[in-house]
Amino acid sequence: MGARSYMAGRICGVIAAVSLQAVLILAAPVASAAEAPAKAFAGADILRLINDRLATAGLEGVPSIKPDRVFPACDNAPEIEPMFGGWNTVAVRCDTGSGWRFMIRTNLTSRTTPVPIRDFRPARAVHADGNVRAIERAVAKTNNPTKIVDEIEVVALSRSMSRNDMIGATDLMMVAVSERNAMGAFFDPADVIGRRMKMGLGVNKPLMARHLHPDYLVEEGNEILISSSYGGISVDMVGYALENGQIGEWIGVENASSGKTIRGKITGEKKVRVIAKK
Repeated sequence: MGARSYMAGRICGVIAAVSLQAVLILAAPVASAAEAPAKAFAGADILRLINDRLATAGLEGVPSIKPDRVFPACDNAPEIEPMFGGWNTVAVRCDTGSGWRFMIRTNLTSRTTPVPIRDFRPARAVHADGNVRAIERAVAKTNNPTKIVDEIEVVALSRSMSRNDMIGATDLMMVAVSERNAMGAFFDPADVIGRRMKMGLGVNKPLMARHLHPDYLVEEGNEILISSSYGGISVDMVGYALENGQIGEWIGVENASSGKTIRGKITGEKKVRVIAKK
């Protein structure tokens, strides 16, 4: 009797161990799936999602996204939805986790063709034989449709600023304006941070290119790199800019070691190339 009880106990123990292992094996994939990290989306991924969404609306565009831009992680594919009553700007939205949303210009290259709205109303006509039958007439509506004004968000000042003030990230906000009034405006705060005001401007006012001092690649007094090449030999030297200038412009520069003044062509930020004399 004791041996029989002992064997029964061993069998029950083996069954329990096997059952526990099976539960752990089945639970492991579930745990791994639950712990899977959210996926980070690249600009190329978001670009494809926006183009697919535009296609469903019969539209095409060239969204303003750099392919190598990195968007925050999201558990699911972000949602794409129109903004301001049209597709000129879309919101890219993630609702999982802490959530996030970005506004992207679509730069539409096609528009939907307006279709006349008609309704069909039954009318009655009396024929010579006295029979009355219903006919349908297509009557075009004459009511003027409500005009939809496309709006877009542009960079504006969150506080009043004076001439020569330098713009910081906390000085900016986004405001919605009609698309026809957005010419010369900025759509990304990063484009104006660090630049200086050319004139005073009030709070909530859209920031235009004319409100800012030119964004020179080389400014007067900058220490610059002067490059010169001749016969396959390139020489770099330190100098100073004597004028402001943009890419491709010729400005006066001073060689820091010799003190000589020469003219050079701006090839990049604080970089100038001079033509060596033969």
